[in-house]
Amino acid sequence: MTPVREFDFTKSRAAARAGACAWLLLIGWPLWVFMERGPGPLAVIAALGGVALFAACWVAIMWRMLSARATTANPWAVTGLTGSWLALLPLFGQPWAYTSFVYAVSAFAATLPAVAFAAATAAVAAVEVTALLASGAPLSRVWWVPLVIAVQAAAVHSLRHMGLLVARLDAARAEVARLAVENERLRFARDLHDTLGHTLTSITIRSQLAARLAPADPGRAAAEMTEVERAARRALDEVRRTITGYRAPSLSEELEGATRNLGVAGIEVTVSPADGPIPAAAEALLAWSVREAATNVLRHSRARHCHIALRLDETSAALEVTDDGHPATTAVPEDHGHQSTAAGEDHATPAPARGGEPVGSGLAGLAERVGAAGGRLEAGPRPEGGYLLRVRVPLEATRAGAA
Repeated sequence: MTPVREFDFTKSRAAARAGACAWLLLIGWPLWVFMERGPGPLAVIAALGGVALFAACWVAIMWRMLSARATTANPWAVTGLTGSWLALLPLFGQPWAYTSFVYAVSAFAATLPAVAFAAATAAVAAVEVTALLASGAPLSRVWWVPLVIAVQAAAVHSLRHMGLLVARLDAARAEVARLAVENERLRFARDLHDTLGHTLTSITIRSQLAARLAPADPGRAAAEMTEVERAARRALDEVRRTITGYRAPSLSEELEGATRNLGVAGIEVTVSPADGPIPAAAEALLAWSVREAATNVLRHSRARHCHIALRLDETSAALEVTDDGHPATTAVPEDHGHQSTAAGEDHATPAPARGGEPVGSGLAGLAERVGAAGGRLEAGPRPEGGYLLRVRVPLEATRAGAA
């Protein structure tokens, strides 16, 4: 399955900030027209200073809008941008009136609430139209300016709202990640406490009792220490089982590992994938099955080919591993009979030995896992030669177990 890539808010924010800075290139037109008139040194200094102040305030406003502080205004930047915008109108004339409203409307949308933004937009339109008419522009080149300003105001207001939603989503994602880590720590601590609490308490009590009995009754003290050893071994086994539960394997990783390891041993592997995505709980069981099946093929067969097939239907997920190695020669021991599920229909059947070897704990443990999920495990020689391992897990049972 193709992994879902996480949306990178940092890169998107950087791209938006770069785009906001690129808009400053539009100032080049009114500045170029102004320089072509041959202004005096003082006028040039005033124009360049006004442009520098305007650009700095614009960048500051856009930078804050595209950050986690988008909801907080920057009054100094807004004041500086407004003042420099008005100061440059008589210097640059019509070119500035045709371009400056883009910056003014965007800046007001980023910093003002809805009602104040509507009033500021109307004021911008009035100032631009007045400046154009005062500079001698005909009405045919002025009437459309308020319409463009209104359309831009609606667009940037929507973009600001979207930016706020993205910022909130980014904050929510960080909070979810933090809570997930915290919950996992709590779960791990709770599981370890439940696993070791009683056993370690028992070890402590027996150790204290053995220490008190050692001078008067060495035999009983030795017996108590024997029990302490057994309890410690049980605790170690419980910890291993707990850690194993936290290290649930990935089906795709196990398939890749099996293909790689068997290939190194000279065994050709073919994989038939399932028709759709397998639920997580069933996938974990099938991943354990792939690992155990590949281990058996490596250790106990002289196979040249191995086929791994995954099946999925409305009720169950299944794995079937076949090879062309030597068949088994011994039967299933009597103490490894069928294990009934809660429904009483499916069974987990441990596999017979291969090549006369005793049944190992791997398949027995796998049979216990599958049986606990209400599934069925079948393993044994095939009539046409080779070996078969088949695992079928009901989806409802795995969903209930995951819940």
